[in-house]
Amino acid sequence: MRKLHLPQAEALRRPPVRRYLELVRWLHRPRRALTNSGRIEGLQAGKVSLFDELFLEENKQDHDLVEIPRLPLSDIDHLGSFPFHPKNRKKLANKLTETAAHGSVKQWNPAVLVLSRASKSLVDADFRRVAPKGRHIGEWTGPGDILKVIPGRDPVTFQQKNHYLLLFPNPSYARTYQNYVTKLHKLAQTHTPTSLQSPLPPPSGAVLEGEDAQTLFQDYALCPPSQRISLVSIFAPFGRTVRPLIENRGYSQLTSPTDRAGRAVLFWVDGCAPTTRAVRSALDQDGRDRRLPWATKGGSRSIEKSDLSTFPPDNLDDSEQPDDEVKRRSSARWIVTFVDENEARRFVRAWHRRPFPLSSDSVQSEDAPLANTELLW
Repeated sequence: MRKLHLPQAEALRRPPVRRYLELVRWLHRPRRALTNSGRIEGLQAGKVSLFDELFLEENKQDHDLVEIPRLPLSDIDHLGSFPFHPKNRKKLANKLTETAAHGSVKQWNPAVLVLSRASKSLVDADFRRVAPKGRHIGEWTGPGDILKVIPGRDPVTFQQKNHYLLLFPNPSYARTYQNYVTKLHKLAQTHTPTSLQSPLPPPSGAVLEGEDAQTLFQDYALCPPSQRISLVSIFAPFGRTVRPLIENRGYSQLTSPTDRAGRAVLFWVDGCAPTTRAVRSALDQDGRDRRLPWATKGGSRSIEKSDLSTFPPDNLDDSEQPDDEVKRRSSARWIVTFVDENEARRFVRAWHRRPFPLSSDSVQSEDAPLANTELLW
């Protein structure tokens, strides 16, 4: 038996009716595509193929010409015409960038959510992890994605407080995130056992709100289920406390002139106010003792004494007492900038609650004062 080539073998496996239609189409293939009116005229003139005459409906889609409407391009009509030349590429790119920036400024309508009575140990990932997921692809975040997480800080000491500001590009995203987190907190309260009479937690593999129950509760850490969550929305016009944070996308001490959030450390000494020179000398001596200098960035400005005299008062949290202001003003604060976040975290682990070496420039005391560190993000 003669062996068939692969195309011939595939043709034999097709249904008989389809093979017949393909054979008729090939034997009586038309010279040009016809419209409905052209097909009727062709039938009258006797110039239509046998396939078109027998299978009018079958071949209708191949012959009809459908006009596709054109989309308007009014958004870029004002850019003008640029001849295709390598020298004009940069000019066109700059104009497109300016147009996009202008459009984003017109659509900029920020909104803020304030999470109060929260733990000071929360990080940026804790807030983004519970953002509403995409409807079809879980890794994608849809409406409700956070633009910036800003931890609230004391206006005098710059230490972190127990509230966070969540910045969103528009009120719709803020409401979506607020509703989703509120619903998630209610689910955590319902399914978290608090006594012997509490219902059993969801078993492994249980689905709540279209997601795995165990993963849903493990990712949620914004507020303990035993407490009442406080997530308040703030919309424009903003007060003098929130407005600078939105304009600078954070505190100006960290974002100006360059963004140092995540790689800067707040440094202070309990009951002692050493000079900036004494702090720098202590860090340099520590680097020589460990045979590895601290990788700071900024040269002489890597250790700066923070000036919080013009810092606006924080009215978002009333947990601080007025009498505490005198105690909080008793010690100075420094901001130490490092090359990256890893080096900053190593410095926090090494120096937090560590005795500060006294020198001739610092105030002497019987017991060595303790140094404190806090990562600024």
